[in-house]
Amino acid sequence: YDVDTVKSRLQAGSATLAAFRDFYPYQPGFDVPVRPVNGAQLVYLGTAADSASFPERDALRGKLVVFRAHPGGNSLGTPSLASRGRFGLIAGIAVTDMDAIIQSYEESFRAPTLELNGGTGAPAGVTQPRILFVPTASMPQLFGKPLDQLRPGEMGATIQGDVAYQTTDLSATNVVAILEGSDSTVRGEYVALGAHNDAIGIVSPVDHDSIRAFNSVVRPHGANDPSADPTPEQWAQVKSILDSLRKVRPARVDSIVNGADDDGSGSTGLLEIAEAMSKGSPRPRRSLLFVWHTGEESGLHGSRWFTDHPTVPRDSIVAQINIDMIARGGPNDEKLGGPGYVQVIGSRRLSTELGDLAEKVNIEGKRGLVFDYTYDADGHPDNFFCRSDHYMYARYGIPIAFFSTGGHRDYHQVTDEAQYLDFAKFARVTSFVADLATRVANLDHRIVVDKPKPDPEAPCQQ
Repeated sequence: YDVDTVKSRLQAGSATLAAFRDFYPYQPGFDVPVRPVNGAQLVYLGTAADSASFPERDALRGKLVVFRAHPGGNSLGTPSLASRGRFGLIAGIAVTDMDAIIQSYEESFRAPTLELNGGTGAPAGVTQPRILFVPTASMPQLFGKPLDQLRPGEMGATIQGDVAYQTTDLSATNVVAILEGSDSTVRGEYVALGAHNDAIGIVSPVDHDSIRAFNSVVRPHGANDPSADPTPEQWAQVKSILDSLRKVRPARVDSIVNGADDDGSGSTGLLEIAEAMSKGSPRPRRSLLFVWHTGEESGLHGSRWFTDHPTVPRDSIVAQINIDMIARGGPNDEKLGGPGYVQVIGSRRLSTELGDLAEKVNIEGKRGLVFDYTYDADGHPDNFFCRSDHYMYARYGIPIAFFSTGGHRDYHQVTDEAQYLDFAKFARVTSFVADLATRVANLDHRIVVDKPKPDPEAPCQQ
């Protein structure tokens, strides 16, 4: 992986702009090179409502265009940056009037960006515009007047300098194991089981109980909920919870996101399955392929690498079962939560048979799991189908099933600790996944793929 640390100052006329004060560079982590902005003149385009007056493609060539975010959020009408589109020739795109969003995500903007070495890369000559977020207070430095006085089409200063990154190589490892099947006629086929072995890492120090009390009231799904200012009533609830905790123990400052549920639960569940299967008899007919993926949190890097460079023939993988966060899901975590609550995602997106078999294994095995398909809906805003390692298999047409007990207040927080896990639920889900993998491995045929296969290099769309 490459860790990119920005060390940049830009000059706009006589004004010097410092990174993370006057502008916030966005490094999306794609393999496509970014165009330089040195020598690019600024042009203000306004909001999406001003789109009819936007200059044509050739007039914008080499410009750094500045949009104003929609008053109700950051929607710009999704301007297309495709090479043949209106903005296909610009040097860069900047967005302003989104100060609250910048403040909420400042830590993310400053965080290192990971890129996978040896990835597919971009075709020769293909580049993408530089992306910047600009605080409203910086606009007079760029255009010589405040934002509210600007009109679409006005030209600003010419930018000198560029955004530079310091690159450091880091190592990270997928852990791969094979349990050979018992049937020589099909042991060259594999049922893959996966989980991710990474977590968020180290964050700014916070008090464990304070963040948990706050999230219990304001962000019940942790980092999956937007940050918000509590109402007076919510502050009172937070204070009440924290006061109760303070009677039990003093403040506990922590900065490490250990990820007990995300995805310590999936990783250890996979290990339990591997151990049990290796000791069991008879072994499944087909072989089992266990992969603990690295780099999931930073963009599915490990699973992309593995599926692009598999250690077994890719077309020999008959299905992939992914587990990520499988030790929570109680009524205090999910609205529909309970002892058997499990979210199921993607199980019928490529193979109706795989989804039906998952239901059958649950019923016949008397597991008592209650499957929630809510988050598998097309276009669901949480986009979970695209957010964990199973997708990297699905893009190659490999049927997948993703099982999770869902989000909670400790998601991507220092409070994701083992003390909050439901170990009975963990064992129940792990045992079910082992049964499902065995059933798939023992079928007298490969799982049938009856849905269209996606383009493996196209963006994921739920």
